[in-house]
Parts: sequence; structure tokens; C-alpha cells
Amino acid sequence: MSQVLRRRAKPPTASSVFISYRRQDSAAAARWLFTAIQKTFGRLTVFMDTEDIRLGEKWAKKIEAALRACNLQIVIIGSNWLRLTDEHGRRRIDRADDWVRSEIAYALQHQKRIVPLLLSHTPMPERAALPDEVARLITFQAFELRDERWEADLGFLLSELETFGFTRITPPPIHFPTPHVAVAELSPEEIAAALISLPCWELVTSDVPGSQPLTQTEIRKAFEFKSFEDAMEFMQRVAHHVSQVQHHPRWENVWRTVVIWLSTWDIGHKPSRLDIDLAGQIEHIYHDFQ
Repeated sequence: MSQVLRRRAKPPTASSVFISYRRQDSAAAARWLFTAIQKTFGRLTVFMDTEDIRLGEKWAKKIEAALRACNLQIVIIGSNWLRLTDEHGRRRIDRADDWVRSEIAYALQHQKRIVPLLLSHTPMPERAALPDEVARLITFQAFELRDERWEADLGFLLSELETFGFTRITPPPIHFPTPHVAVAELSPEEIAAALISLPCWELVTSDVPGSQPLTQTEIRKAFEFKSFEDAMEFMQRVAHHVSQVQHHPRWENVWRTVVIWLSTWDIGHKPSRLDIDLAGQIEHIYHDFQ
């Protein structure tokens, strides 16, 4: 009796997006885009380094695996995308070991679909401004995500992803609030004026962990509580608000003390209006524990 061996059909590969961005150029926009895609199409349909690489995991291997698995790369380009430099004043895009350059080069080499995403009326880079390895980026049709039309533009982009093979897990329309994408650095005078209304907050400077000699300037305060349980409840309530505004603190808890540092990655680890607003909300939450 003959037997017919049948190969099992492979399940269709799910569509996935790799978000390529520079933290000091477009971290806030990248987080908002990541949230919109994963809420619309599912958690496994989008990769972003700070959301998907966990403590103790090998950064390079996770990036490489995500690049191999994706069938669409979104390159977020803000006003500082080309201008950002290393500690020696050299443009990052000109360095062979630059992660963003390597991500784009991989997508080009493996013929991935690429969408350059231009933020806040940022023009498409000129070919002469790009290294030869990634110069073909300009041949891909770009998409503009504008501050004044954020929700409409985002909705259109998500609809376009459906034509690329992405399947919604929630019916349209989903209304995504307009984020603070264009963030400006505060002047020393503006910071000083803001700290007057924020009791015991101070301006501090320290090294960026793992990126010395780069430094970060933050506003900082230590909060004291009657019990460890109060400190934990305070952190939970702050975390709930942080999840809503998508602007995250650096903090530390030791028994009844919670220390919070605030700065904005997008502008080079410096205080912005987002930090002042968040500090004010944290003060409001702390008032309930006094």
C-alpha cells in the first residue's frame, strides 16, 4: 500500500513593521506611532527597540532578528535626523557603525518595503547629503505626518498599512490624541521661572549612562512618605498618568523615598515644557499623601 506524504502548508507570515528612528530626533513620535500600530493591528506587528528589547538581552541580535522578520521599515525623519553628531562632531549618518544607517542599508539590500516618514514638514534629505550606502532611500515615496493634521495623517497611514497586508484587530475609526511631537528646549530663564512654582525641584547634570562623555540635564526631586506602601502607591499613580501622556521619568525608590528625574530625550536629555507639566502633575499626586 503506497503512502502519500503531504507537506504541511506553512501558515502565512504575519506582516510586521520595523520602526527606525533617532532618539534625539523623534523618540516621542516613534513611541506614539508604535502605540497606534500595535493597538490597531496587534502587539506582534510592530518592533521598536525601547519597547521590545528587555534588560539582559543582546541589543544587536534583537535588532538583526527584527530586521529579518519585518516586511516594512518605517524610517522616521525629523528636523535633526541628518544633523545629529557624535562626541567628535561627526555626523552620525556618516559613521559606518551608525545603527540607523545600518538599518536602512539592510532594508535596501534585502529589498524590504520602506516608508520614509517625514515629521512636521521636514523635507526629504537630498541624495548628496546621504552616504552612498543609503542614498537610494530618496527613491521611496515618503509620507508626511504633520502636527496640525496628526490624527488625519495617522489614520491614512494606518489605512495604507492594510493595503500592505496588515489586518486590523479593532474596527475603525480609532481616535488617537495628538501628541507633543515638536518639543523645544527651555532656556535657563524659563527653567528658573518654572522651578519657582515647583517646590524643592532642582536642576542637575550627570553623565548619560553608557554614553560618556555625553551629559544630561534634568530637574530632580526626592519625595518622602510615611510608609513604603505609600511610596509604592504614589509610584503606581504616577505611572498611570505617565502611561496616558507617554512621557516617562527616570526614578529610584529606596524604602520610603522616591527620587524622580525628568528630561526629554528628543532634545538631547534636557528639560522641556513636557517635564515641567509632568512635574506639576506629580506634585498634585504627591499632595494627596501629605
